[in-house]
Amino acid sequence: QPSAVVRAKLPTVARARTEPALEDFDAQVAHYKSVQDDVMALPGSANQGWLRIDAKPVKQALSTWVTKWMFAYTHHLQTRVVRSLEELGAFMREVNAGLKEPPEAGDVAALVRAMAHIRDVRVCTDEIDAMFEPLKAAVALLRRYGISLPDTVAEQLEAAPFVWEDTKKATLHAREELGPAQSLQAEKIKEDADVFAARLRDFRAAFARDAPFEWPANAVDIGVTAAGSEALDGAYASMDALHLAIADIEAEAAALSEQEELFDLQVHSWRDIAHCRSELRGLKGVWDHVALACNVFAAWRATPWARVEVEEMLAQGRALEREVKGLPKAARAWGVHAGLWSLVQELIVALPLVSDLRDEAMRDRHWKKLMRICGRSFAMDSKTVLDDLLRPQLHLFKEAVAETVQQAREELKIDRQLARIDAAWMELALKYEPFKATGVLVVRSPDAVLEALDDHEVSLQAMTGNRFMGFFETQILQWKAKLAQVRACLEDWMEVQRAWCSLESIFLGSEDIREQLPEDAKRFDQVDSDFREQMTVAKEQSNPIDAAMQDMREEVFNKCQASLDLCQKSLSDYLEVKKKRFPRFYFVAPADLIDILSKGRYPPAVQEHFSKFTDNTGKIDWVKDEAGKETGECQGMTSTDDEYVPFSSNFVCEGQVEDWLSGLMEHSCEEIRLSLKDAINSFVELPRNEWLYKYPAQMSLTTGQVWWTTEVNSAFERLEQGNENALKDYLQTVIQGLKTLVDLVLGHLSKGDRVKFITLITVEVHARDIVQRLINTRVDNAGAFAWQSQLKYRWDEDTDNCLINIADAEMKYCYEYVGNTGRLVITALTDRCYVTLTQALRLILGGAPAGPAGTGKTETTKDLGRGLAIW
Repeated sequence: QPSAVVRAKLPTVARARTEPALEDFDAQVAHYKSVQDDVMALPGSANQGWLRIDAKPVKQALSTWVTKWMFAYTHHLQTRVVRSLEELGAFMREVNAGLKEPPEAGDVAALVRAMAHIRDVRVCTDEIDAMFEPLKAAVALLRRYGISLPDTVAEQLEAAPFVWEDTKKATLHAREELGPAQSLQAEKIKEDADVFAARLRDFRAAFARDAPFEWPANAVDIGVTAAGSEALDGAYASMDALHLAIADIEAEAAALSEQEELFDLQVHSWRDIAHCRSELRGLKGVWDHVALACNVFAAWRATPWARVEVEEMLAQGRALEREVKGLPKAARAWGVHAGLWSLVQELIVALPLVSDLRDEAMRDRHWKKLMRICGRSFAMDSKTVLDDLLRPQLHLFKEAVAETVQQAREELKIDRQLARIDAAWMELALKYEPFKATGVLVVRSPDAVLEALDDHEVSLQAMTGNRFMGFFETQILQWKAKLAQVRACLEDWMEVQRAWCSLESIFLGSEDIREQLPEDAKRFDQVDSDFREQMTVAKEQSNPIDAAMQDMREEVFNKCQASLDLCQKSLSDYLEVKKKRFPRFYFVAPADLIDILSKGRYPPAVQEHFSKFTDNTGKIDWVKDEAGKETGECQGMTSTDDEYVPFSSNFVCEGQVEDWLSGLMEHSCEEIRLSLKDAINSFVELPRNEWLYKYPAQMSLTTGQVWWTTEVNSAFERLEQGNENALKDYLQTVIQGLKTLVDLVLGHLSKGDRVKFITLITVEVHARDIVQRLINTRVDNAGAFAWQSQLKYRWDEDTDNCLINIADAEMKYCYEYVGNTGRLVITALTDRCYVTLTQALRLILGGAPAGPAGTGKTETTKDLGRGLAIW
């Protein structure tokens, strides 16, 4: 096969054609012929109602376009046939003319031309042999569609195969005649090839030596200094000279290769030339990137520090890095490529460092530290440019620079935190308020101050753990010490204030306690004096730091606290004595107990605390003197639900508070006992309606329970005597009593009476259910567990007290006033709880119902306590 250079010189008929097949042309022409027939078959006009449409212009236009397409295809075929025959004729005439006369001996040019003609015929033989049938088919196709070619063309097509055969024979004859001359010329071409190969080796060595493969020392100054520009210009000048030299040697190699092909010699590829050309092309690309990078970087280096756009520069640097990576792999072995890559990489590494250095946290001390790290000095002012920071080669100190920037940022955080702490404590203030009627201003709960203390102490502790705290270490330690002193003083202050507020009314307002604790009263007087003095000065100091760091304040508070602790201890011992004398005081809060003791000399003042150590005593009915003032003599009591119980005899409250309280409790219980006894005795004497209104709820309920127990036991006795309907008869009595209560509830009642009657109904419904159950289970004696498991009340004549029996437990009714409270519905589960808890009481044990929330465990226990009248 001929080379690409040789093949380009051959005639058109010898080149490969890429035109469509003849069948494709035939299909297209036939298609448009069919379309033309369809168009011509369309009517020339059409009627649409009253409108007639003339279609002739449209038909004419369509027919014209179809004709144009048919002409385009057929004209192309006609032109191809004519041009192919003309080119073939010219080619054969040229060959025949060139081979007509043999070259003279020694005429190398004529010999080469003759050999070229022989070569051309040899190359074109196959394609020209195959072109005649397609041309004849094309002519036949054109004739079928009514297109005829000139007679000269038809004659040329008929004669062309014969003329071509003659041309091939002439070529063979000339080849035989030129054989000796061809051999001689071939030897000479071989000698020329050897000489050229030696020259090419020298050229290759010179190319490797002279081409600008190395990175110039002053390449960084390209675009900055004249020396740098000269280095770049020198590299381009060297590449231009090499380009011209390669072009010359490529021309020689092409001519030599053509002669080798003409004379049937092995054609050399001359790869060294291709290598030189490839390397020169790659080298040119590398130096173009060098010029681009150096000029861009030079422009960046001249950018003022204040206007440096690091993100944009870094993006362009990344793009340039990708372009350098895209250069030919062979270029990576060259020094210029390594230098370019190093230049780009250094800048890409340095730019993020520059970005970090633009941080607002950088201060003069940090710039000075950088200068010490890099070993170079530079001024940071309005004239500073990016080059001033790149010259120190920051990329070589990447870790140290990053450490410095991190230090600057951490120090900025610490600085801001310290500023916030300082600003916060400038705004914080202690607020004072008067304490009762003492005239002393005490500190209102300093929640904001304590919250700030917690937050800022945590922040300062975190700062001390920061390895970059060195510059602010003194400030941090000063603040820590200051806040620690504030916290200590405030804590002592609040402790002393709380203790003083709780003890002030006791030691200064209670003569009884001052008499009982004279030493502690004197001690508290000194504390009171010191505290008032401190608060007089403190009210002028609203800032917590100023107030807490007042000279000797913390020492004074510590001294006061020690004295107050002694007062508290003595007071606690004193209160313990009071509690032992009146045990109900154990259920009273210390503050309330102190209030009770301080007001004990005037009993009506203690009344507000009665509900805290009694079941339901809301207030006492005190006898008033002539001036209308309440005295310490009681004549009755009122529950918290406004039920009044008068005393049959008055009780005078005098002496120590615990003594008269004990006496009052005993007196109220005795009054309840007497009232209960009277209610029991009058139950059968008075009509039920009258009796229900006469006594308080507690006596009515208990009396009902006593008589219910008595009647059931009587029914059992009658059963034993043979009266089988004894329980049934009593059941009707219970039901009749229930009907009476229901009728009363349906009438007009006061709130207290209604609650009392509803509670009676609740208890008597349970009594009815128990009697019914005894009947249903055929219980025939009082010893059965079904009866023994119930709370059974009775009045014992021997002890003159109400007793309660359940199972084998017997308890005395305690006569605690329980008021007019409602009761829960009594169920079988309630009975089981009662049995269990009363057994625990008999055995001096504890008991507590267990179960889900909201099921009545606590209320059931409280109902049992009210049933036993115990608190």
